[in-house]
Parts: sequence; structure tokens; C-alpha cells
Amino acid sequence: MSTKLFARAFVIAALSAVPLPAFAQDAATASYKQSMEKMNAEMQKGMDPDPTKAWVKMMIAHHQGAIDMNKVVLKETKDPKIRKMAEKATGEQEKEIKQLQAWLTRHGG
Repeated sequence: MSTKLFARAFVIAALSAVPLPAFAQDAATASYKQSMEKMNAEMQKGMDPDPTKAWVKMMIAHHQGAIDMNKVVLKETKDPKIRKMAEKATGEQEKEIKQLQAWLTRHGG
């Protein structure tokens, strides 16, 4: 067998040994990274001379980041306990976002 043919066979065998969940894991990792980058950017935008308003704005972004990460895990996991926790957390975060937005509206956000 030639060296090139052997090398190609080795690469094909190696790629065949990679389990499919690794590809899903890479997609989840990319989605987590994207949601965290978005959250961090939005939190930076929340900076305000008023420390209370800054906290409220940054918490809205932080909670939205948590919701985005929950969506990733709900798409990827089959673990019933984690699914239940992510679903519960999403509802709680959405409720708090509405409360924070209402406070911000009342206080000239």
C-alpha cells in the first residue's frame, strides 16, 4: 500500500471513529459561546451613570443570556432533570425581565 493511500485510509478510519454526539457538542458549544458574547455586549450597553439603572439594564441582559443558554440545552439534552430546570429557569427569567423592564419604564430608563 502506498504511503498516500495509507494516510487517506488512516484519516477516513479516524473520522469514522468520531462519535456523532461530538458534532452536536461542537454546535452546542458554538451556540453557548454566541449567547455569552451577545449577553456580554448587551451588559456593556447597560452601563449607566445611575448605578441602580445600570444594574437593572445589565440584569435584563444577563437574564436574557440565561434564557438563550436554556434554549441551547433544551435543544441538545435528553436529561429530564436538566430539561425541567431549564424550563423553570426560563419562566422565572422571563418574569423578572418583565418586572425589570417595567421598573425601568417607571424610572425613565
